[in-house]
Amino acid sequence: MAPPLCLSSSPLSLPHPPAVQSQSAVASIDLGSKCLKDAVVNLKPGQAPISITINEMSKRKTPSLVAFHSNSQLIGKESLGLLACYPTKVYFYLSILFCKPFDYTQKFLRSLYLSYDITSDKTRDVAVYKTEEEEGEFSKFTAEEMVAMILKYAIGLAENHAMSSVKDVVITVPPTWEWLRGGDC
Repeated sequence: MAPPLCLSSSPLSLPHPPAVQSQSAVASIDLGSKCLKDAVVNLKPGQAPISITINEMSKRKTPSLVAFHSNSQLIGKESLGLLACYPTKVYFYLSILFCKPFDYTQKFLRSLYLSYDITSDKTRDVAVYKTEEEEGEFSKFTAEEMVAMILKYAIGLAENHAMSSVKDVVITVPPTWEWLRGGDC
């Protein structure tokens, strides 16, 4: 039987429920047009509650790049090394080109002298990037799919840093994503 509550002028003392330890963390990703930053909110005992994650190169900023080379997909700093030798295999400015019409993407890439092999998606009118894979085969990805690859990589960084699974993710996006205010992708 529970003890009766005291309604006198003394402070009310209620029994506290047992503390439940958190088994997962929450990640925050700042997805910029050139770099991303990642942080973790982790309530495990003995760990800092809020911390900025670092990538494999012990840096807090990770380039927002995706590269496809020699049957492998490289993201972040690894793909930056390929940029000088294979500029058409390293994709960047993807967050700016997220859900943009094909004509806009084509003009934007030409203005930066980027010669990616792109075609128009017939149903959504967005650019589809043709990437080279093994034995001359090609895969096709949209900017949205490559941004998803970058976000998956960032979540992996957060999970490694927190040493637990990530339950939720908060994403901060650049102001160029004005379509979020009411337009469709």
